[in-house]
Amino acid sequence: MSRSERRQSRPHNHATSRTASRRHFLRLGGASVITTGLWSLDMAWIREVRSQALQLADMPPLDGEWLIDEASRRSVAVDWGFQIHRTPSAVLRPKSVGDVVQMITYANQRGLKIAMRGQGHSVYGQAQVENGIVIDSRTLNTVRLQDGDILDAEPGALWGDVAKAAATQGRTPPVMVDAMMLTVGGTLSVGGTGETSHRFGAQVDNVLELDVVTGAGEPVTCSRERNSELFHMTLAGLGQCGIIVRAQLRLVPAPKYVAMRTFMYDDVEAFLSDQARLTAAEGPGPLNGRVMREGGRTQYVLSAGSFVAEADEGDRVPAWMAGLRHKSASPPSTMPYWNYLDRRTASIATGKASKVPNPALVATLPEGSTRPFLTYMLSTPEVYAGIWFFEVSPKLPARHMQPLQKMPHGALAYELRMQRRASAPDAPDHRAMLEANRALLPRLLEAGGKVYPPFAPILSPAQWQEHYGEGTWRRFAAAKRRFDPSSVLTPGPGIF
Repeated sequence: MSRSERRQSRPHNHATSRTASRRHFLRLGGASVITTGLWSLDMAWIREVRSQALQLADMPPLDGEWLIDEASRRSVAVDWGFQIHRTPSAVLRPKSVGDVVQMITYANQRGLKIAMRGQGHSVYGQAQVENGIVIDSRTLNTVRLQDGDILDAEPGALWGDVAKAAATQGRTPPVMVDAMMLTVGGTLSVGGTGETSHRFGAQVDNVLELDVVTGAGEPVTCSRERNSELFHMTLAGLGQCGIIVRAQLRLVPAPKYVAMRTFMYDDVEAFLSDQARLTAAEGPGPLNGRVMREGGRTQYVLSAGSFVAEADEGDRVPAWMAGLRHKSASPPSTMPYWNYLDRRTASIATGKASKVPNPALVATLPEGSTRPFLTYMLSTPEVYAGIWFFEVSPKLPARHMQPLQKMPHGALAYELRMQRRASAPDAPDHRAMLEANRALLPRLLEAGGKVYPPFAPILSPAQWQEHYGEGTWRRFAAAKRRFDPSSVLTPGPGIF
């Protein structure tokens, strides 16, 4: 790293950092002309440096850090899929909403693409941008309780911090993801589902208000009643119309303890129908299922929990267990609510840190298509390749009300989360798993399924239109033209 880059990366003097950055690029651009007579340099590299020198000149004043060193740019050029690598020209670590406004305005003026990135938990490059600008949301991470039932969170706030703040008032968000290190802005941009989604829909269904910076660089407060179209086209909108800079979240009373029970099945029909039955039963809190394969045998595990006020209540047999058709059951495991929320955080963080590719595939299928699809998966080794964790959980589409968080038609659906694990990036097994996902995609769509975009291959333009449906597609496209007229925001999903 050059001396000017080291100076630029320091956080204490942002004005000096910006000046140093511009001088650095301009100096490189000039130096490339001089040195071509002495050394044989890569002309593509020279053109890139010159282009960046022009693009990054005349930066507006910023409160945060503006980073152009290679390490910073490469750190946001990958996600959990470890397949797609797109290197931006610069990274902004904002310290204010004004920084986001300035940066989007600047991108419009310079014809640059821009994307907001949280923890990089997507797997197909959705939050990456080649030769553009990545805004690292993690420096905007404030969480504020408004009153007992409302909480404000900036986009880089972690869901674990949100849960801890809400717990001080005995409250919780109705739907929580299974990894507390994910960011609020990240999951609200894609939907956000959890083990209570059968009761409360997705996380986007429990948002009261947003502050958004549109693709035109305009800060707007929106809700169901105020600037409603921007509100609905931002939640689960994959960053196409605006960037979330504040979310106001609904809270509900938090349980003190969770008593989880597991039920084993040999028969897929009983497994699925018992899940369906529990979506309508009184009492169950968390609800999920899992397909397990070992030694050529397939078993199905239903996990269901009760929220209880005292630990010893977890041993009581709940009324909702009556009539279940499981073959066997495990004793209840009762734990504090936080322990339940945090149960997977460490393992997921370890998996990401290991840089082992996770070519996951997540989709939701109509009830009638779920059993045939599972049968096909379990009988076709090449499409089951590398799956180490396979969850199947019931969803009620009517409770998922945000238009861009697409669900299958019908009263009942099942979300299938297929987690694969490859040995190394671009290894033969990694390529085989990616091919398996590509092969499954048309089968899922033909069965009436809807992909969960951060964990699915990038759809073609025709597939995106089919995914959203004719009416929603027209609405989404009109919102894109209105709120991001120069199409500077979030090119990674390849929607527009």
